[in-house]
Amino acid sequence: MIADGRKNGEVTTFFTDREGGVSQGCFASFNLGYFSGDERSNVDANRSLLCGVLGIPPENLIVPNEVHGNRVMMIDHDSLRVPMAERDELFKCDALVTTCRNICLGVTVADCVPVLLFDGKGTIIAAAHAGWKGIVSDVLGETVRRMREISSVASSDLYAEIWPSISTPRFEVGEEVVERFRSLFSEKEMSGILVREGYPKPHINLRGAVRARLLALGLQDTRIWTHPDCTFSDPRYFSARRDGFACGRMVAGIMRIKN
Repeated sequence: MIADGRKNGEVTTFFTDREGGVSQGCFASFNLGYFSGDERSNVDANRSLLCGVLGIPPENLIVPNEVHGNRVMMIDHDSLRVPMAERDELFKCDALVTTCRNICLGVTVADCVPVLLFDGKGTIIAAAHAGWKGIVSDVLGETVRRMREISSVASSDLYAEIWPSISTPRFEVGEEVVERFRSLFSEKEMSGILVREGYPKPHINLRGAVRARLLALGLQDTRIWTHPDCTFSDPRYFSARRDGFACGRMVAGIMRIKN
């Protein structure tokens, strides 16, 4: 269910695996994503199980309908009153920010990079879904900008956690994708993102791209933590590139704990 978790003051973060749920077949068993073909009732049941572990009611788990872009939404207590049936359309974005306690922000992934951010005092938190399209659309820049706008926090005071995603050896891309990365990253940055040696086609280091972008946005290297697991290589996780789009999704989540 929860594969790994961390705590930093009042902020708790976690990442789920694929075990301990009710979904069947290619979604077995702890699928937390609505949009890859599983029965919605199964996902609802799995999310309720997760919320039970987190100690929050299901409506306090906010997960966006991700569109692989750079839209960031602010979540407040009014957001919790949005009916579940309306959330798919309202929360159509790739990053969430809140200053509220006891609300869990989550993003679903099955190879894309989940990035969780919070400030040193634990007063503002964010969750970003950074697939390659989101990265080159600068979802991270928009998320950091929104956090600074809301709380006046300095980028250097932010912490970032990069949770499991597909690793460089498993992420082959076409030249058109390489060019999209060149539109955002400098040649120096690309030297740590683009890998050609040893492969017939280019490979992209997505987690390296996330780290490079966060550094460019002003975060300190010592405040960026990266989980080592590869979702493609590790059978504990769902992987869209390994298993096809019709597979489950994990959630990376962040929450300010209510004292």
